[in-house]
Amino acid sequence: MTDNVRIRLFWKVAIYYGVCFALVLTAGLTHPEWMKYLPFGGLDALQNEMTLSSDGNLVDQLLATNRPLSLFDDAMNLISALTGTLIVMVPLRWVYMAESLKKSVSREVAASLLLLPLVVTAIVYVVKYSLPLAFALTGIFAGVRYRTTLKSQADAFFTFACIGVGLAAGTRSLGIALVLAVFFAFTMLAAPPGLND
Repeated sequence: MTDNVRIRLFWKVAIYYGVCFALVLTAGLTHPEWMKYLPFGGLDALQNEMTLSSDGNLVDQLLATNRPLSLFDDAMNLISALTGTLIVMVPLRWVYMAESLKKSVSREVAASLLLLPLVVTAIVYVVKYSLPLAFALTGIFAGVRYRTTLKSQADAFFTFACIGVGLAAGTRSLGIALVLAVFFAFTMLAAPPGLND
């Protein structure tokens, strides 16, 4: 990729993420009641909901789900997490699809850059409150084998970035996903050409 293309893509990604940050900040300041539906601060909330008592069996406490269900709140939180995941992943797909960034662009990897984080986000959102579901999910994935051939290290890096964004968004920690995506995109743009082959 020529230096001019890298610089233009760098500024395109920087402006995109800057506008997204400004919109979220504006929404948070003008409509603070919306903040409970935005996928931020999830790890703190998850930790605060985890109250273990010193008496009783630790395993029984971990297996019990004490989280109240709210159909509307859960649906809004999942919708905002999935929407945020797509918003965060769009620039990573730009970087992947950039002309001459790679010798060969895999259409499967390009499609998975938007789809894989959505699936991971939804799975983590369902599993995060239930230890039995987490173990069941391990058994399911053992039976379903994911087969794809990655042609370069860059493909593997982008796939891991997708999983990282999905995990962060699924735990309502989109801020972590955003930081990961920004650093990943800028690092890939600054990486020496050999890394992207």
